Amino acid sequence: MLWPLLCVVTFFAAAVQSALGFGLIAVASFLILFNSVQAIQIVIIITVVMSLTHYPNLRANNHKSLLKPLALNCLIGFPIGIGIYLTLDLNVLKLIVASLIIVLSIQSFSVFYRNKKKSPIETKTKNSLITISVIRVTAGAMASALAMSGSIVMLYLNAQRSDKDQIRALMSGFFIFAYLGALIFQAVLVGISLETWKYSTWLLPFALIGTYVGHFTSKQIPQHFFHQLVLLILLLSGVFMLLNI
Repeated sequence: MLWPLLCVVTFFAAAVQSALGFGLIAVASFLILFNSVQAIQIVIIITVVMSLTHYPNLRANNHKSLLKPLALNCLIGFPIGIGIYLTLDLNVLKLIVASLIIVLSIQSFSVFYRNKKKSPIETKTKNSLITISVIRVTAGAMASALAMSGSIVMLYLNAQRSDKDQIRALMSGFFIFAYLGALIFQAVLVGISLETWKYSTWLLPFALIGTYVGHFTSKQIPQHFFHQLVLLILLLSGVFMLLNI
């Protein structure tokens, strides 16, 4: 394994997550570099620490009325995700992750541009409670199975054209709960090796530096460009992983 490459990927993925509110680059790249589902556990551990470190800087922009139900519904999804994690082999897991990212990204591009001339309020009123609940439960399952719970929540928030700072604050707070819960389920039902903890510890400094850089970079990203950039990175991450299965 090329450690310099892994450190660079960790830094870049953390910077993107800090700047945009989510990061799929780490999941896609780690699965390729480690070629093992161990990569998912490493991403979970690093994300928990990153979110705990980053959230205090964003807390003022958070909406607890949105965060609380999102976190509670995730509890239903955690055991579902563990079942998926234990059942599927690595190549199938990669294929699912890549396909899901690509399909959701294309769908979101369509929704985003279709609603471009509408106000955020008009867009929000079309989302039913059932749809929102499904998104929350799915996020919990994706956290414990794939270490990518943020993708479906981010796609939903992005389609709503929420303010970028509100999105980043909500995602950071959500990650603390979602990935901490996923970590507990992984540790109890799957087991986390000492090697995985060592890899996570070695990579953590690069993740924290990336988080710091990404936080200040986000201030330079215009609001109108933010939503398009989110979707572009989502799509490229999925294509990149699909090409490396």
